[in-house]
Amino acid sequence: MSFEINWCRDSFNISWAREQDKLVLLVVFEDKKIATNIAQEIESWSEKFTRLTIIEQEDDEYAFCCYEDPQISKSDKKIGLFMTGMRQSTGYEYTKIIIEDKSTLLQIIYAEDFLDIKTHEVISKLVPLRKCSIISEIDLKKQQYYFERTAHNKKNNEI
Repeated sequence: MSFEINWCRDSFNISWAREQDKLVLLVVFEDKKIATNIAQEIESWSEKFTRLTIIEQEDDEYAFCCYEDPQISKSDKKIGLFMTGMRQSTGYEYTKIIIEDKSTLLQIIYAEDFLDIKTHEVISKLVPLRKCSIISEIDLKKQQYYFERTAHNKKNNEI
């Protein structure tokens, strides 16, 4: 049995929202089939073993890595979400404070046109992310961030 994660990098963008005093990471896809497949996978994640890691990069950008511990996962797909290249901005600083202070939720969104909110469609239910952390790229060397390191070092889409 493999404990490797199949990293999905096909998301178009991310955004942040608030839901009942919790932060929601909205992962937006422009391909509805991919969004639906990812939604089905994350909705089966065990709440106790989900993780969100924000990786702050030296060039004022950040990446996010979100997955269920593959050693616990009952899924054969073992899908994780990874995206890099987001700019650290004033909005990010506000989001960072909430991530460090409160629990975070994950939701998959399909958008025919990302800029037109009327085309956004919620594809998944809200999925709780149990363990959330913000680290620097240097921290990727630590063993506890093995999965984040493998996602960060892969250059091509896996699924």
